[in-house]
Amino acid sequence: MTFSDYWQNPLSVKQVTSDNHLLFKNKNGNTIDFTKFVNTNIPEFETGATDYLSPVLFNGHLQTCFTTIKKFEDIDQVNYRRFMMKYPDGGEGALDIVVPTHNPSSYVPKTQLPFVAPLDTHYSYGMDNESILRSEDDKPMLVALHGLTGGSHESYVRSIVSRLTEKYGFEACVLNSRGCCQSQITTPQLYNGGWTNDISFVMNQLFQMYPNRSFYMIGFSLGASILSNYIGEQNNRISNRVRCAMVFGNPWDMLRSDYYLNCSRMGYNLYSPALTRNVVNLVKRHAVILHEKPGFQAIYDEHINIVKTANGFDDVFTGPMFNYKDSKDYYGDASSFKRLAGVRIPLIGLNAMDDPIAGGDNLPEEYIKKNPFTMLIETNVGGHLAWFKDLNGTRWFADPVSKFFSIFHTEITKKGFRPEVPEDQLPHEKVVNVRTTVDQPTQ
Repeated sequence: MTFSDYWQNPLSVKQVTSDNHLLFKNKNGNTIDFTKFVNTNIPEFETGATDYLSPVLFNGHLQTCFTTIKKFEDIDQVNYRRFMMKYPDGGEGALDIVVPTHNPSSYVPKTQLPFVAPLDTHYSYGMDNESILRSEDDKPMLVALHGLTGGSHESYVRSIVSRLTEKYGFEACVLNSRGCCQSQITTPQLYNGGWTNDISFVMNQLFQMYPNRSFYMIGFSLGASILSNYIGEQNNRISNRVRCAMVFGNPWDMLRSDYYLNCSRMGYNLYSPALTRNVVNLVKRHAVILHEKPGFQAIYDEHINIVKTANGFDDVFTGPMFNYKDSKDYYGDASSFKRLAGVRIPLIGLNAMDDPIAGGDNLPEEYIKKNPFTMLIETNVGGHLAWFKDLNGTRWFADPVSKFFSIFHTEITKKGFRPEVPEDQLPHEKVVNVRTTVDQPTQ
């Protein structure tokens, strides 16, 4: 590589698939090879594809740090109507449904607070009887899960949501994790990378609310872990409603990602403390309710102002909250590569090899190769949820991902193609659910 090539910051793609390609068939006997379908329609995802990211953000650290420096309010604007989902355990989660225009409302659920800047100009609460919550139409609908302490406001979420809704006619919604994106918790519990109960409940609700829609799903970072775990746990129970999914920056092996995050000076001194500050602030915001959990007060008083690393936080907060012994017990159980064998809808992962948070040196290639339903797109550069092509905030993945979902819906779902894989081509490893998962019958 010459200096000129390096300065241009070239991106290259490696695609990992099973030797047994996923085939779709329709009633007429016509077939579509999924790998060929992706490579033909989305050449950006084919092995050997190239592009260029911003030459100023020439490594994973700069790409990742730019996500915290750049203000993204002027691009990919999305308006949301928020509805509070009541979970079986008494908790609540904020489901933000995309709407064409901002419609201010004085209504605020009694368990919640009014929106404040910067959300107040794009968000409003909806009531349970609004027509948006029921439809017999057959539009495609995207469901998104955000990263660690993020929400529907995150620029990486909006980069896809805005394109799919405005350009391709999709409906879309984002499920915010408990306590995130200015939502209030009602029970002394938050979430983790293996907590699939909330998305499982919400998807069952969406299946009933929109009985004729086909669903597509995306997840980012911790949300990618949750989504991958959910899809693997569900096996073929959701394949008639959820057509395909993509996950970005997934820490597939959380034990390895923890090691990767803490083995470098940048990781130990910058990224881990930054992630920890975010989750500590989340806990502080919801301390009053969290203190209702037996034993939490003592842990909070002892550790909240001294914990400095992500695994240190998970040792004393996340672990006990979900009955894990410590962070390693949690990471080992919640790592989503363990559920790849159970995936029965097309699932595409996108990871950058220079991701300084999730890591790129131990991606689950061997597990991907065993399952025709899974595909992994690896890029040599891109950082963590970044992939910036310029300093305006344009992300490399936004256009091809949006185009992929649109073409998949038009050419595969609407034309009646369904996946058909011989049993002897599927992985037969027993998939064990995350220990915290409560089985919920699919609607």
